[in-house]
Amino acid sequence: MTTAQGGELTVRGESVQRLYAFYINDRFRVNRRYQRKLVWSVEEKQRLIDSLLKDLPIPLFLVAEIGQPGDVSFELIDGMQRLNAIFAFLENEFSIGGEYFDLDSLADTKLRKDKKEISQKTPVISRELSVQLANYTVALSVYRPASSASVDEVFRRINSGGRRLSRQGLRQAGTLSPLADLVRVISSEVRGDTSPSDVVALRTMPKLSITNRNLDYGVQVDDIFWVREGVLRREDVRESTDEQLVLDILIDCFIDPIPNSGTRLRDEYYNYTDIDPEEGETKASRLVNSAIEAYGAERIKNHFMRTYDALRSVLAQQEKKFSGLINTSSGGRSPRYFHAVFMAFYELMFKEGSYLVNPKLASERLQGVGSSVMAVPGGGGDWRRDSKRQTINAVKGVMGDAFEEGSSSSQDLGRYGWASQLERLLGNALVEQQTFDCKQGFLRLDSSRKFDSESFGKICRTITAIANMGSGVTGYVAIGIADNERAARRVEMLDATETVMCRDFHVVGIERESALLGKSLNDYWTWICQLLQTNGLDADLARRVSAESKLVQYQGRIVALLKVSAGSTPYFHKGEMVERSGSETLTVATSDYLRVYQRFLS
Repeated sequence: MTTAQGGELTVRGESVQRLYAFYINDRFRVNRRYQRKLVWSVEEKQRLIDSLLKDLPIPLFLVAEIGQPGDVSFELIDGMQRLNAIFAFLENEFSIGGEYFDLDSLADTKLRKDKKEISQKTPVISRELSVQLANYTVALSVYRPASSASVDEVFRRINSGGRRLSRQGLRQAGTLSPLADLVRVISSEVRGDTSPSDVVALRTMPKLSITNRNLDYGVQVDDIFWVREGVLRREDVRESTDEQLVLDILIDCFIDPIPNSGTRLRDEYYNYTDIDPEEGETKASRLVNSAIEAYGAERIKNHFMRTYDALRSVLAQQEKKFSGLINTSSGGRSPRYFHAVFMAFYELMFKEGSYLVNPKLASERLQGVGSSVMAVPGGGGDWRRDSKRQTINAVKGVMGDAFEEGSSSSQDLGRYGWASQLERLLGNALVEQQTFDCKQGFLRLDSSRKFDSESFGKICRTITAIANMGSGVTGYVAIGIADNERAARRVEMLDATETVMCRDFHVVGIERESALLGKSLNDYWTWICQLLQTNGLDADLARRVSAESKLVQYQGRIVALLKVSAGSTPYFHKGEMVERSGSETLTVATSDYLRVYQRFLS
């Protein structure tokens, strides 16, 4: 059947076992520009599996067929949560009635069990029920779109009536605009569920999703900044209230004077109104998009994240949550209080040219401001601009000499803005390892504690391999992050330090090495940058890495972040062409040189 959008639509039956084969071969893709997070609880997943075991009908799955014959994948439009629930049950991530799927009843799960990729949990449901589930036939509606815009429009229309989506979820669903992109990207970075690209395999989504109760993968909801600091509740994050808060703050960052905050205006910013989108944008939408174009989307994001990191450094000075520090009494959430404090920091840093010089003093000045100087209206409804302005100014007024006038770009860029980027890089590395590598440091972990020339040479080889991934590719090598737990424990024992955990990575820092060598951190870093010039790196690549790399402070540890930007042609390391394969660096055979050179043809 040909649709009005110019695509073709067919409906076919597919067994669960065939869908699982698609899944493990990464043929199901998720476009994070419009798809939500995985948010189903274990109970919701169990109810779906119960329907399948009872042979009850379930809604169809809608996918867009992408690619050419022989290399086809399916971009999920509707049914991501349900597919994830089915595959999670097949892989024994949860039980139903206390019993688990029999891995031996399905060829692909048995093979993965034999390879020790998954393991059988007990007790096990009967072989008959397991086979019945594997043979269950679902309706798969396959849409062959005329263009990517057609997929976006189909998703938007399906979700426009999505009763289970929050208001903010509906605004974001299928909305393609600079504002929607900014809200999505910044919100993801704050939550810690970023990915290297917008389109990812469904199989990787659990690593990028908010962990529900009783699930041990992804981002722990209690570790997310909003929940940890008492700004929002767990269910607020599930309902995308964090994205609504980011939206409200962003609008105040680049619209002057600051407007009211409320449902009607939020809808208009997204052009999410009764007006037919084909009839044009709302006035508010045009205003916002023009402001983003004038300010620069990347600049807005950079300023937001630097403000966020500055505020985090202040909160790290004491043990209370944000809500406890400022003394709110708002039932476990304080979004408007956070909004006002964030804007006070933002305006001090980027509108008044000040920079944060004393995080501890700033923390002391924030003590109890929620009940003393902040006049935040309770309940729902709009937050009027006059009330907002008064509250923001009140917070700025108590900061005093915690901030000093000067060039914030020169004074605090190295301290604020990079911690969040490091978290993003580590989160991405869980999904894509080719453009990232990490090492505990440059010194040996034996009794000699000498400079490890062999390891340094491998780092230079890895840098070359990342640069050979193709034109426009950017990667990183982080020094001061142990690549395994054994190395981290060895560092702790030798240097009497404690590691800091970030997304399953052990941050050990390199400041311990400079102290061991009797050098200042700056002198140690200068020496390392000089060594890059003499260890087989191409001279142009070595200069660029030295110029673009920097030291990043993360929770009291210093990490050397070596930035690798590809050039216009491949590089050689000590006469060898090298490339990345997963997390490994391999030598390229002479017969394969052309394949690598083709990556640089535009």
